[in-house]
Amino acid sequence: MPADRTPFIRSMADSAIVEALAERPLLILPLGAVESHGEHLPAGTDTLLAERMTEAFMARLEGEVPALALPCLPFGQIFSLGDAPGSFGIGAETLATAITEIARGARAKKIPAMIVVNAHLGNAEPIRTAQRRLKEEGFPLANFFYPGFEAHARAVRETPEARAGYVHACEIETSFALHLAPEMVTMDAAKANYPEFPEDFSVLPYRWTEFSDSPVLGDPTAASAEKGRRIIEPVLDRMVALARTLHARSVRD
Repeated sequence: MPADRTPFIRSMADSAIVEALAERPLLILPLGAVESHGEHLPAGTDTLLAERMTEAFMARLEGEVPALALPCLPFGQIFSLGDAPGSFGIGAETLATAITEIARGARAKKIPAMIVVNAHLGNAEPIRTAQRRLKEEGFPLANFFYPGFEAHARAVRETPEARAGYVHACEIETSFALHLAPEMVTMDAAKANYPEFPEDFSVLPYRWTEFSDSPVLGDPTAASAEKGRRIIEPVLDRMVALARTLHARSVRD
C-alpha cells in the first residue's frame, strides 16, 4: 500500500478507494455495543475495543493481505444487560440484516470476503445468522471474536471466573482495555462481583439484572495492561493468519 494511503475508508477519497478495490481487499467491519460495564469501564467499552483491535489488526495486515476497514458499527444486540442503565441495543434480526446488507454491498464491489472484528459476545447470534445467509449466496463472512484468547487468558488469570465462558468487565476484559485503551479505565473504581447464578441459568434465558446488582462478572482489580498484552498479541497473530487464508481462498474461488 502506498505510504500516503490509509486503509480506513472513513479517511479515503473516491480515487483512493477505487485504487484499493482493484486489489480485491478483505473488508473489515468493527462491531461493538453500548452496554453497561460497571463503574471502572464505560458503556462504550465494546465499541472502543473493537476499534482498537481493528487498528492493531490493520497495522499487522499491511504488506500481508490487502484490506479496507469500515467505521465501527457501535450498536449491538443486548439481552443479558438490556435493562442496565448504560445499555442501548438493537434487535438480533436488525443487526443480522445490517451485517448482511453491508456484505452484499461489498460483494457488489467485487470484494471477495468480509471479516467482522467483534468485541461483544451478544453479537454472536446475529453474526451467525448473517453468515448462514451469505454462505447460501456464496460470500464468506468471518467472525473474529478474539480468536484463541481462551488459552492465553487461562495462562495469565489470577482470579476465578464468575461463570465458565463468561468474560465481562472482569480481570480479562479489563486487561484488554488497559492494554488497548488505558484512558478509558478507572481502576480505582474497580470492584469484584461474583453473583449467584440461578440453578437453571444454563437452560433458561435470564437478564443479569435479575440476579446481580452489577454488570461485572469476576474480579477486575486483578487486571493489568501486561496481561492484556499477553493475550491480545497472539490473538492478533491468529487473526492475521486466518485473514491470509481467507483472502487466498476467496480470491482463488
